[in-house]
Amino acid sequence: MIDVQADWSGGIEALVEEANLWLARLLPADRASRPKDEVNPRLVRHYTTQGLLPAPRREGRDARYGRLHLVALLALRRLMADGLSGRALTAALGGQDEAGLEQLALEGIVAADVGPSSDDDNEALRYLRQLSVMEVSSPARVSRLSAPVPAHAALPDFLLGSQRKVSQTTRVVVRPDLELQIGQDFGWPETESEWRALLKELGATLRDVRGQQE
Repeated sequence: MIDVQADWSGGIEALVEEANLWLARLLPADRASRPKDEVNPRLVRHYTTQGLLPAPRREGRDARYGRLHLVALLALRRLMADGLSGRALTAALGGQDEAGLEQLALEGIVAADVGPSSDDDNEALRYLRQLSVMEVSSPARVSRLSAPVPAHAALPDFLLGSQRKVSQTTRVVVRPDLELQIGQDFGWPETESEWRALLKELGATLRDVRGQQE
């Protein structure tokens, strides 16, 4: 149980401080102490803009957050630590009440329901949940996971579809610690305005990533 009073409230700095205290307890042991897995005000605003967190209530010019926002943030970060992203992450969080969000924060993907997303998203979510359940099972079961198994037996059906197209990518090192992967079907810009639009999009993406890492 997340022992935070039902009437808890505070500004964005208080939300961040409280969330980071709980993340140190809730995230997997190999991630809980890593500074980059903490949250900050910029990240909270980004999640809210993306619709992953409920909007705060306004008191004049101030944004006020309550216990619902806290458990929603904890659930979001727990699911991300468990490997969810994109539509699968949105599906897992969608429609959850405060009690459901608290359960997700405490149990992670094991407690996640498959939402009304695509079949591939649902299959991926089920597979990740199965892996998570295996990881918390008995030591004997965990040891069996490390034993050699046939390649096809180690993968779920949704990863083995024969109809899926295999695409080659080109890896480009722009500078140390910055790489691009370009798929063979990438549509290259043909005009100066298209190049400008692409560079603008890349710049916005890099700023978002920087905000998540700070």
